[in-house]
Amino acid sequence: MLISSPGSEWRRIQLSFLAALWIAALGGCATARHRPAPPPVRSDSTTRDISSSEAGAAPAHFVDVTEKAGIHFHYERAATDKKYLVETMGAGCAFLDYDRDGWQDILLIQGDSLPGSGVHGSPTMKLYHNNRNGTFTDATHGSGLEVPMYGMGVAVGDYDNDGYPDIYVTAVLGPSHLFHNNRNGTFTDVTRRAGVGDKGMWGTSACWLDYDRDGYLDLFVCNYVRYRSLADDVPCYYQPGERSYCIPKVYAGTSCRLYHNNHDGTFTDVTRKTGIQSNGAKSLAVAVCDINGDGWPDLVVANDTAPNFVYENQRNGSFAEVGAESALAFGAAGNTKAGMGVDTADVTGNNTLAVAIANFWGESMAYYRQLAPGLFEESGDESGVAEASIHRLAFGVVFFDYDNDGFPDLMFACGHVQNDARMFQSGATYKEPQLLLHNDGHGRFTDVTQRSGAPVTDRLVGRGLAHGDFNNDGREDILITSNDGRVMLWQNQTAPEHHWLKVSLVGVHCNRDALGAELTVRAGGHTQHGWVRSGSSYLSASDRRVNFGLGNATTADLAILWPDGRRQELSGVKADQILEVQEP
Repeated sequence: MLISSPGSEWRRIQLSFLAALWIAALGGCATARHRPAPPPVRSDSTTRDISSSEAGAAPAHFVDVTEKAGIHFHYERAATDKKYLVETMGAGCAFLDYDRDGWQDILLIQGDSLPGSGVHGSPTMKLYHNNRNGTFTDATHGSGLEVPMYGMGVAVGDYDNDGYPDIYVTAVLGPSHLFHNNRNGTFTDVTRRAGVGDKGMWGTSACWLDYDRDGYLDLFVCNYVRYRSLADDVPCYYQPGERSYCIPKVYAGTSCRLYHNNHDGTFTDVTRKTGIQSNGAKSLAVAVCDINGDGWPDLVVANDTAPNFVYENQRNGSFAEVGAESALAFGAAGNTKAGMGVDTADVTGNNTLAVAIANFWGESMAYYRQLAPGLFEESGDESGVAEASIHRLAFGVVFFDYDNDGFPDLMFACGHVQNDARMFQSGATYKEPQLLLHNDGHGRFTDVTQRSGAPVTDRLVGRGLAHGDFNNDGREDILITSNDGRVMLWQNQTAPEHHWLKVSLVGVHCNRDALGAELTVRAGGHTQHGWVRSGSSYLSASDRRVNFGLGNATTADLAILWPDGRRQELSGVKADQILEVQEP
């Protein structure tokens, strides 16, 4: 508990001390491939090479189409004078094609009322159906998703391989929920039967993965601090009678959970058995990736004021925690950071990945590059990420190629946790502009936020962040949530309109979603690597389809390494299409 005595000078000292505590307390996956890369694929393309200098630090052009699209949603954070920690966290969002019509729908997670908050009734999450004409219809009523809860995050995956995506929603102050897709526009809450309620935990981000490669998706759930009820909330004060939001350091950590799919609609909690158990976690986000190139899914977990975790798959049903060995556990100075959101991507096309982790104001975002198999270094200064982000507090983070030049760019959803942030840090504000960084193709990023203008520069209390192509025009759009604010859908209208290829995989021998598949695209002399995956960002789920920017190339060659080890090649694929490929 942090409390001060009366007196303006002492109050100033206490505020400075509290700010210092925040910073001090606060403070995906790059991989080298052991297995050989997919064999070279012939290219018949005669277009010229993609050039990073040609693209330059191109600004983006997004248009806020939320109202026009018919999306009317306000997140209720249930603010009170008690300043409960849960009020600061916000909720996630998802792009998903729940009815399998080929168009991305939208799911928005909602909070709940708290004593003294003034929120009336029990608001619920919202499901919006894509009308294929730039508008959406609220399809929540009668969908089975009208379940009151203090929702947090969402993960989308077809756990029973029936071809339709199911939904897992994490929660706090109550159980998380698994909703089975009935294939008719409705869902059934199967949490109790499935055994994935995450009882007594504060669930945050979650992801689906087939960790034992048995063809069925398992479920990994991040859990935050010990917070079974509001009785667990720790009161902190500026001075007697004046409440403040506490730093996470004063709370006890909990453990993430891993649920194994039993192939019959039920799951078994294998957290302890698989080596995931760690009661020191304060986990907010997870990225699925392959840190050692052995073809098995590993996990990078972002922890708040605690070392990040890296769970290396041992290929025998268990994991080894190698965060310290990989150098992803800490910052460059050996310190822990805030660790809100996380994402991974191959940003240069050399078959290695970068890891980005969203952090607190004054820390800068963490950006790691690969040095060797399973070994990384934080290179925020060299990449330009640190300088651009030092005066931002971020939650959601995504790599996505907003201008389709063939190199993934980087975006952070920004907003402070303290609604009186100016009292703690000079220059800090509660609402912040978002942060958009352009990739030059050589591992360096340029801040194009101001050049991109509104809505990127609009001040928000940004939280959840997802990317997806809702109008199927090949340009990745943005969905972003705001704490105690409206959700926003930003349509990507960035010029020039480079060519693109969007790939949707259908597993036959592997899991139906083909989560874990690796794709290699060669076009115009440039190679790109992408992965089909769940998780990443903060509390959110992006479009499962893998989008490749092709620059000026009009054809591409595609190699697919399926999760079960099968390889498939397609040559001379035409650009500017959504290509669905079924596993042989």
